[in-house]
Amino acid sequence: MPPIQETRERYLLFIPPRAALKGRQRANRQPVDPAHPWTSDHLWHPERMKPDDARDSRQEVLKRAALLALIALLNLGFYSPYLILKIVAGAGDLAGLLILFDWVLKLGHWLRHPRTRMRWTTFPAFLGGRLEGTVSIRPRQHVMSSIQVRLRCVRDERVEHPTESGPTSYLEPYVLYEQSFETLPPGETLRELPLTFDLPADLPGNDLGPEQATYWQVALKIPVPGPDIEAVFLAPVYSPANSHSLTPAG
Repeated sequence: MPPIQETRERYLLFIPPRAALKGRQRANRQPVDPAHPWTSDHLWHPERMKPDDARDSRQEVLKRAALLALIALLNLGFYSPYLILKIVAGAGDLAGLLILFDWVLKLGHWLRHPRTRMRWTTFPAFLGGRLEGTVSIRPRQHVMSSIQVRLRCVRDERVEHPTESGPTSYLEPYVLYEQSFETLPPGETLRELPLTFDLPADLPGNDLGPEQATYWQVALKIPVPGPDIEAVFLAPVYSPANSHSLTPAG
């Protein structure tokens, strides 16, 4: 089982272990249903999935908004007869300006940077069947050559490494299975790309609960002017044992 190697490129096909991503993503609060694990194991949005390493920005926005509200309250210090309170209020205003400037820079980066999303046509998909989805890119991009597409099954395994203070262990992702192909964009510019995969029947499906999780991914590398777009999406691939009471769409 070859380990997934980090490419050191700006946009990485490398993805951290599932345990490392849980702190970045919102948890699914639904009760656990062993018969239908996709209802509770991940906060799925099959109509518009973000790449798997995308951060949930709402907590950061709330923290910054709370900080700006606190700075606004500090402005009451300007009405105080004490010089120290006026100095604190002025320093708070400078910090608020820096926060707003950083927000403007991030907004400009977000507007310029291509945004990739996945719409899963089959949700969930079962081993031995087909997985279908459509990748969308906003704004549309001029593609320089063929697009690389990979479907892979990954398992996180705890591996021990010797250190000066003694052996220590880390979770590392290992590829159990991979299929890849290249495809050309449907036109001069790319806005949507439909994808279809035939799933093998003799592999494990998603098991996202354990620390040493098993999961399926679809990874894309899209050559565009400037840095290539690389995105990795968690794929809703499950064991056929979970399909007895559900017929997947598609």
